[in-house]
Amino acid sequence: MKQTINQSVVLAKHPEGVVEPSDFRIEDQVLPAIKEGEVLIENHWLSIDPYVRPRLNKDVSMVNPIHLGEVIQGEAVGFVLESKNPQVKAGQWVFLLSTWQRYFVTNGKNTIILPLPDTALPKSAFLGPLGTAGRAAYFGMNRIAKPQKGETVVISAASGAVGSVAGQIAKMAGAHVVGIAGGEDKCRYVVDELGFDACVDYKAKDFKVQLRQACLDGVDVYFENVGGKVSTFVAQLLNEGARVPVCGNISKYNKANVQAGGPEQFFQSLPSAPHAQFFLVTQWLKDYPESDPWLLNAVESGQIKYRETVHNGLDSAPQAFADLFEGLNMGKQLVKI
Repeated sequence: MKQTINQSVVLAKHPEGVVEPSDFRIEDQVLPAIKEGEVLIENHWLSIDPYVRPRLNKDVSMVNPIHLGEVIQGEAVGFVLESKNPQVKAGQWVFLLSTWQRYFVTNGKNTIILPLPDTALPKSAFLGPLGTAGRAAYFGMNRIAKPQKGETVVISAASGAVGSVAGQIAKMAGAHVVGIAGGEDKCRYVVDELGFDACVDYKAKDFKVQLRQACLDGVDVYFENVGGKVSTFVAQLLNEGARVPVCGNISKYNKANVQAGGPEQFFQSLPSAPHAQFFLVTQWLKDYPESDPWLLNAVESGQIKYRETVHNGLDSAPQAFADLFEGLNMGKQLVKI
C-alpha cells in the first residue's frame, strides 16, 4: 500500500530579534490512518499571520508557546478527505485552526472547523476578508469603535488584511477615513482602490505633518494594528471621547518581551485617555453568524475590496512569514499549498 507523506514546517530555533526563514525546518513524515473520532483534512490555503511571532520566543508569557520541533500553528482552508467524527462531514471545504502542514488530523477538540458557504468567491478569501481578518475588522469597528457619520477614523497598516476591511467599514458608516501605510504604492492602493479619503506614508520624513493635515478635525477613532512610534503620533491628535480598538502590535512582535508596554496600556496612560480596548476576535465566536453573512454579502457585492499576496508551496511559508515583518505584502499574506 502506497504511503502518504505529510510535509510540515516546524520550529528549528527560537528567533532572536528579526525572524528568519532559517528559524524553521521542513520535515516529511508518513501520514498514519485516522482513528475513530478523527478527521483528515488536506490544507489548500495557509494564512500567514503576525500574531504567531510572539509564540516563537524562547521565554514566553501570556501566550501559548510553540516549542522547538513543534509544527507551527495557523489558520487554513482545507478539504475534508475523510471523517470518523459525526460532527464533521467528508467532502466539504472548511475554514479551520490548523498547522503548517499539508495534511491535518484532528479529533475536533481545541480547534475550530467551520464549513464554507456556497459562493463563487475564491476559497482563499475565507482567510482574508471572509475569515479572521474580516471578522476582526467587523467586530473591532462595530463593537468598540462605533464610527459615526462625519467622524475621523485613522487606520494603521491600512493596506493589510485587517486594516483594509476596517477602513472600508468605517467609510460605509460615513466617516472620514485616513489610512497609514508604508510606501507610495500602498498609499495609492488604499485611496484609489479601497476608497479611503487619504493615506499617509509612515516612512515619509514629514509623516507627522501629513498626518495632522489629513486629520484637521482631530481623530475620533484609531484602529490600532501597529503600535510603536505611529501610536505616539496619532495619540497627539485624539479628540475627547475617542475610541481605540487594539487589534495588533506588529512593530513589537520581533522583540523578546512583546507584552511589555503594549498599545492598550499606552493609550490608557494618556492624560485624557481614550477608550482603548485590546481584543481577540474569538471573544465574539458566538456572534460569527452575525458577521459572516454580512461580510460575505459585502465582498460579493463589491462593497469590500481586497488583495492577496500569494506564495506557492508549503516550503515557502518561512519566507512568507519573514516577509510579513518587512512589509512586503499587499493585503492578505497567503501560502497556496
